[in-house]
Amino acid sequence: MEKKTGFLSWLKGKESGEKKPTPVEGMHGAVEVPRPATVFEFGSAAASADKITLAGYCPVSDDLEPCRWEIFPATGPNDPQFRVIF
Repeated sequence: MEKKTGFLSWLKGKESGEKKPTPVEGMHGAVEVPRPATVFEFGSAAASADKITLAGYCPVSDDLEPCRWEIFPATGPNDPQFRVIF
């Protein structure tokens, strides 16, 4: 099946693949259970004079929770200007 890309294809975002639980070192048998996430990345930090990436994590739950935002220095030529993880 051919993957279609178009003007509105960015609305779907990139889904990270589901992974199996993995043991966490030093946590006495605790395991990390990765959850599926959707990541939206847009803009070019290289094109900006500031050379930063504004990254946000927005929890998806039944409760209204605010997004958490951080500013990171853009180190690579392909770093996005904005990254939002749901």
